[in-house]
Amino acid sequence: MALAIIPPWLEKLTSLNVSQSDLIAWWGAIAGTMALGWNILRHTRPKGRLKVEGIYQVDGTKPLLPPVFAVQVTNVGSKPVLVQGIAIQLKKGSTPSHHFFPCENPMMLGRGKFFLQVIDRTGWIPTDAESLYAWDSSGKQWYLSRKQFRGLIDQHHRFIRAETKRVATIQPRHC
Repeated sequence: MALAIIPPWLEKLTSLNVSQSDLIAWWGAIAGTMALGWNILRHTRPKGRLKVEGIYQVDGTKPLLPPVFAVQVTNVGSKPVLVQGIAIQLKKGSTPSHHFFPCENPMMLGRGKFFLQVIDRTGWIPTDAESLYAWDSSGKQWYLSRKQFRGLIDQHHRFIRAETKRVATIQPRHC
């Protein structure tokens, strides 16, 4: 009965004084090796991967308006990813611990596709912000790099200083 599932090319081995149990053991080893190879291939195959960038956009037609803070999320992987939203994580001990900005309609990003979500039209970033990330439908969080986040915070501080100076020059002085 066991020989019925053995391919014809393996049946020839039975004539070479190979026991039936050895033949079944080899068949099991071959099937197990194929299953292991499939699992390794499935684990290492290309996946979706997101790149998160925080940007300030200045409206050139309205230079007196503050810059808009937005986040651009790009799929740099090979599989589509369903993006659920953006979050700013605050330093430990802060209340609340996160500011969430969910997508009104979750965005399915194909390979090389991106979307831009405006976080705040006044350029606001919390002063105790620690990180910025996007999350997908599987719950995975895709972070903006620390270096880029520090640069974003520095840029935010420069905008605040420039805005303070601009407002001070516009207001009339009282004598």
